[in-house]
Amino acid sequence: MAKIKSDPVSCADLLEYLNSCSDFSFELSVLKMLRDSGVECEHGGHYEDPVTKKSREFDIRAIKTIDYRRVRMAVECKNIRENFPILVSCVPRHEQESYHQIALVHEPKTDTSIYQVHSSFQPRAKTLNIEGKYSFYECGKPVGKSTVQVGRSMDGSLCFNDSELYEKWGQCLSSADELVGRVNWDGENNNELYFSTVFPFVVVPNNRLWMVIYDENGNKISDPTQTDRCSCFIDKEYSMGNGITGDQLRLSHVEIVTFNGMKKFIADHLITAEGMAQIFPQQGIADALRN
Repeated sequence: MAKIKSDPVSCADLLEYLNSCSDFSFELSVLKMLRDSGVECEHGGHYEDPVTKKSREFDIRAIKTIDYRRVRMAVECKNIRENFPILVSCVPRHEQESYHQIALVHEPKTDTSIYQVHSSFQPRAKTLNIEGKYSFYECGKPVGKSTVQVGRSMDGSLCFNDSELYEKWGQCLSSADELVGRVNWDGENNNELYFSTVFPFVVVPNNRLWMVIYDENGNKISDPTQTDRCSCFIDKEYSMGNGITGDQLRLSHVEIVTFNGMKKFIADHLITAEGMAQIFPQQGIADALRN
């Protein structure tokens, strides 16, 4: 930890921090953009970390529903500096990584036999694996495998660190755990059928996200280029429902995006029924149900 001067902090010092370094200010701008886009949001609430069991604060939880399709998002915001951007190292996405999962949620049928099982012990959510050409994450496209922030030290030498981004990444995935648990109860009050899924997001300011692409043999095949969105493979499983009943939902990727990248994701995939169909493809769902 850097040593701090003993001199009193002035109002000017605080204003400099608020104008240039505040995560909260950037978080509010992301929140406004989401709400202006017609996305319902929770802001700055608390949840229990599933690993540490300690109370933690999330930045934003967002939800968008069109007809019977619902997307939840765990959104964490990091106001990284222009002189310390993120570099994501990518490789072509393997066939086994080209998938995303959604949940088919409906009220379980009541068994009228003498072996009736109470409905509270029957799962409401069934996992559907959307893969191949119907996957939201296309095979062969760049997928993030390593992230780092890169800058220069006071002496001019290169420095790099992944701790700040990793912390936000971890908060994002922890918040997603509770959102997946909520999927099991979609449509409970009106007995409706839902297709639901969850996306984790880390959002950074514009022009602060770079990517470089390697081939499968480890050869660099592109120079670093700025991007607004990079999907990183995580393959992490969460429980839907109360942990006793309910299926597992596996989140295949975490989205690292700029402010503009988040705005474009919303416009492309969450505002219209046609956009939602890319996440919930009719033929992909039919294939998953047959399997």
